[in-house]
Amino acid sequence: MILVTGGSGFIGSHVVDKLANMGYVVRVFDIEKPHREDVEWFKGDLLNNDDIMRACRDIEFIFHIGAVADVNVALSCPELCLRVNEVGTINLLRAAGEKEVQRVILASTTWVYGRAEGTVTEETPLPPPEHIYTKTKIGQEHLLFSWNKHYGLPYTILRYDIPYGPRMRKNMAISIFAENATRKRPITIFGDGDQGRCFIYVEDLAEGNVAALNPTAAGEIINLAGKEFVTMKDIVTEMDSIFGKLEVIHKPARPGDHRGSRTSIEKAKRILKWEPKESFRSGLKRYLEYIKGMH
Repeated sequence: MILVTGGSGFIGSHVVDKLANMGYVVRVFDIEKPHREDVEWFKGDLLNNDDIMRACRDIEFIFHIGAVADVNVALSCPELCLRVNEVGTINLLRAAGEKEVQRVILASTTWVYGRAEGTVTEETPLPPPEHIYTKTKIGQEHLLFSWNKHYGLPYTILRYDIPYGPRMRKNMAISIFAENATRKRPITIFGDGDQGRCFIYVEDLAEGNVAALNPTAAGEIINLAGKEFVTMKDIVTEMDSIFGKLEVIHKPARPGDHRGSRTSIEKAKRILKWEPKESFRSGLKRYLEYIKGMH
C-alpha cells in the first residue's frame, strides 16, 4: 500500500490518480477529502503524531507531498510553514521508521537552487535561502539525509519545477493569465517578461513521481521539470494564438523577481527512464480546455 500525504491537493491528487489507475492500493493522508472515492482517506494533520502513526500502518512507500506550498502563506505565516514543513516531516519520518516503511519520496522544489543562472543540475550547490518557503524545503531535504544516516530509512528527493494544469491554485501565474484571457481581461506582465521557468504539466509530474518507485531512485535527488524554458512573454504568445490578440499591461519589475534558470532533467531520463510527454503548448491547451469546462 502507498501513502500520499497531501493527496487531496493539486499535485498530490494527480499522483493519487496515476497510482490508482496503475492498480496500486492508495491511502490519502490529508485534512481535505480526496478527489476520488476508490482510495482510502485518513483525515489528519502532519503535526499530530497519533494521526500520522496510524496512517503509516501497513504502508510500503510514502509520497510526502503534504506541505505549506503557497509562498504567500509561507510569508504571512512563517511559523506555520516551519512547523508543517519541517516538524511535520520529522513526525512522518519517525512514523515511517517505526512502521518499517520501505522508502519515503519527498516533494521538494527547484526553488532550492535560488538565483542560479544558466542550467541547474542536481549537483548545483544550494545557496542560503532567500525565502522562508525555500528554507523549509531545504530543511526537509536535510531531514531526509540525516534521518537516513541515523536510522537507515531510505529516501528519494524529487525537485519539482513549477507545475501547471487542472486543480492548480488560482493565484499561480498561468492560472491568473488563463482566467483573464478566458474573460477577455488584460494580462499584467511585470518587468520585461523574459523571466521564466521550465513549467511542467502536472500529469507529467505525477508520472515522474510514480517512476520514482523504481529501486534505482533510492538515495537519489532528481529534478522533474518541463523540457522548455518558458518566459512570461511566451505564455502570452501561446494564449494569443488561442484567444486572439490579448491586451497586455506592462508594470515595473517586482523586487526580488528571479529571471529563472533551466532545469536539467538528464538524471531523470537516465535513472527513471522518464521525460515529459506534453510540450508547453499542448499542456496549456489541455489546461485551457479544462478551464472552459469549469465555466
